[in-house]
Amino acid sequence: MNKYIKVKTKLLLPLSILILIVLILTTSLISYEYTKAKALKELQNSIELAVDISKLVHSTQKERGLSSGFLTSNDKEFQKKLIQQRKISDEHLDKLKNYFGLLENEDICQKLHILLRDKQQLREMRKKIDNHSLHILEVIDFYSRFNDKFLNIIVEISKISQIPSITQNIIAYSSFLYAKENAGIERAVGVAIISNAIKTKHIDQNLRVYFTNLIAIQELYVKTFLRYASTEGIEYFHKKYHNQTINEVITMRESILYGNLDQIIKIEPEHWFTMLTNKIDILQSIDNYLEKEILDNISRELQSTYQFFGGLAVINVLSISIFLLMMVLIVNLIKSEKRLKNITEKYIISSTTDLQGRITDVSDAFCKISGYSRKELIGKPHNIIRHPDMPKSAFREMWQTIQSGKSWSGEVKNRKKDGGYYWVYAHIEPLFNRYGKIEGYAAIRLDITDSIHLEEELERSKQKDRTLLQQSKLAQMGEMISMIAHQWRQPLTAISSTASDLHLKIMLQKYDESYFNEKLEKIDEFSQHLSKTIDDFRSFYKEDKEKEKTKYSDIAQGALNIVKTSLDTKGIRCDIDFRCEKLIYTFANELRQVILNIIKNAEDALVEKGIQNPHIIIRTFDESSYSVLSISDNAGGIPQTIMEKIFDPYFSTKTQKDGTGLGLYMSKIIIEDHCNGKMIVRNNEEGAEFILQIPLYEGEENVS
Repeated sequence: MNKYIKVKTKLLLPLSILILIVLILTTSLISYEYTKAKALKELQNSIELAVDISKLVHSTQKERGLSSGFLTSNDKEFQKKLIQQRKISDEHLDKLKNYFGLLENEDICQKLHILLRDKQQLREMRKKIDNHSLHILEVIDFYSRFNDKFLNIIVEISKISQIPSITQNIIAYSSFLYAKENAGIERAVGVAIISNAIKTKHIDQNLRVYFTNLIAIQELYVKTFLRYASTEGIEYFHKKYHNQTINEVITMRESILYGNLDQIIKIEPEHWFTMLTNKIDILQSIDNYLEKEILDNISRELQSTYQFFGGLAVINVLSISIFLLMMVLIVNLIKSEKRLKNITEKYIISSTTDLQGRITDVSDAFCKISGYSRKELIGKPHNIIRHPDMPKSAFREMWQTIQSGKSWSGEVKNRKKDGGYYWVYAHIEPLFNRYGKIEGYAAIRLDITDSIHLEEELERSKQKDRTLLQQSKLAQMGEMISMIAHQWRQPLTAISSTASDLHLKIMLQKYDESYFNEKLEKIDEFSQHLSKTIDDFRSFYKEDKEKEKTKYSDIAQGALNIVKTSLDTKGIRCDIDFRCEKLIYTFANELRQVILNIIKNAEDALVEKGIQNPHIIIRTFDESSYSVLSISDNAGGIPQTIMEKIFDPYFSTKTQKDGTGLGLYMSKIIIEDHCNGKMIVRNNEEGAEFILQIPLYEGEENVS
């Protein structure tokens, strides 16, 4: 019997423990579901608060737009509507006080209390608007910040949701409200731009830039909304959003963004305000749908929570099994994570920094390759490992990139603690906080020391390109000034001579009307020639913003217009043979710079060698998929001993003329890197020949 009791006791003991565990889990689940139901009820009240906040923001959006119209036009109709709208806004503000007794979340209540306390600021702003003592941007900024503070409460509400689907609904809802808020700002700024253009006959570019940014931000919030919204919410959005009102708003918006003064002043401020109000009303209907969707989801979740209590007995057994399984999985994951961390620490060269570049963490691999201990690195500026061979411009570029929120990658030479160095391929990413602001930077690196030797020269050359290009431009500017002097000397001399002749005629009282008219026409011709010269040089130095469709012959002729006087002065004949009239798609001004440089080199060579009957031949023709320009001279050619060096930076044969050695080097970069072409040099029977090949434009215009 005792033996039987002992056996039974041994069986009952683990069974009792198991039952105790089940009871504990049941109690925990009941407590959890109660807490969940309570949280859902709190969330339901918070969403109702969000609905009333949305109505308040919708009202203040109209108030902001009417204030904008009133300030810029002083229209009585705007003023009348503004007074009425302010009353509506105040009613919505007063309604928010009712939520202090309903909400338990202290953070939300505190923020709401602070915002309602700031109502006095709203009254003061309204007085300033009535007195016209503010600039329109100040008004827009005030209402935008005012609305943003209230919308931020909705963002805070999303944090108290513990159900992913509802959280996504709230995120989509808050993003949509921000998009609607920016549409409200768009309405106000649009009224300001149109009214100001009508009033001053001038487009305020600052307002236009502000307007452009608003559109971009608005589209970004819409994309965020579409990313997190439910399928039904997205379908409802597209159903309501695509209509004639939205299309007309887009048309007027494009006129404001890209149109000239005449196009903008054709838009009536009242019509713009009405159409944008109609758009915002459409957005408000979508807003109402999203609010109802969130509240319905919370109601369903509450119902599901209440029903869950009835099935706890079955679920508890399943929960025990899942719990045990999860424990096993968690243990395995912890082990795997630990192994992965050890591998990362050992083999991955990584670090993190704060916004000022001070190191906040490093891996073991980082310490090993740099020779510093973790204690020596933490808190120090990251430039503790900067090698003096690395140009500062590279780090300036890196900081500009990552501080703008983009990632940066590149090869970097670092200094070890013992004075040695190592090369890494680094990839740096900004770290963002929950508000989307950068709070630091993370970098991982790959040791490429053993394979960097060939790439070092390429990296150095890339770092020098900007400096070399600047030096090249400065050198060409000197040549341009010299050519301007040549271009203007003869016309100025002629003008001076003609003026002296006329002055003498006056002194001698020999007034011949036809003679005077003839001389005055000559002066006018010389003046037009000088003006044309100014246009040619100004066109040459105009920076290209983008590629354009053009012909080689037009570019070459533009270069010849600049250098023609210099060639004529030195007795150099220039023969042209333009056979290719097909289009190319390139940076015309950069290409003109290359052509001018080659012609000037040929001119210098012909003069320096004293060639009899000097001439330059410029030809164009098409070859395969390229348009080709050939520039040749009869100066005897380039010695074979220096043929391979002429494209090297700082290599020059013009020692007596202070040549920089950058012209051909930059020309080759422009042709091959910028224009995707080829630059070839060779000697023919008479002298040197430079061949520039640019890909033909692939559009229909080139199809013969």
